[in-house]
Amino acid sequence: MQTNWSLIVGAILGSSSVLLAAYGAHGLEHVFLATPKMRIAYGNAVDFQILHSLLLVILGLTLYIPKFRLPAYLWKTVLLSIILFCLSIYFWVFGGPNWLLRVTPFGGMGFALSWLMLIRIIWLNSLTD
Repeated sequence: MQTNWSLIVGAILGSSSVLLAAYGAHGLEHVFLATPKMRIAYGNAVDFQILHSLLLVILGLTLYIPKFRLPAYLWKTVLLSIILFCLSIYFWVFGGPNWLLRVTPFGGMGFALSWLMLIRIIWLNSLTD
């Protein structure tokens, strides 16, 4: 059987989102006091990372469902969206330039596209039964 990268990456990103949430709660108070907008952005990044990490795990588990076909581009689109959305916010909060926030909406569009692709794939799989 092939390596289940969606499951592995989802678990790693899920674990790192917990660590990033803890660091945000305990290690970034001085940053958030100076710029409250960063607290909201950081919280959104952590929330979206954990939610979409869970999606990656679920997508990985579909490999064990007989006759269910899931193209690799779906989990890769979710991963790219996490990178564009969450990492751009994390780097910005950790002192990166403001232009990083121009990347964030592309990650958000990728999230929406991923969910729409999932709907299409589920529909196509239902036609083969």
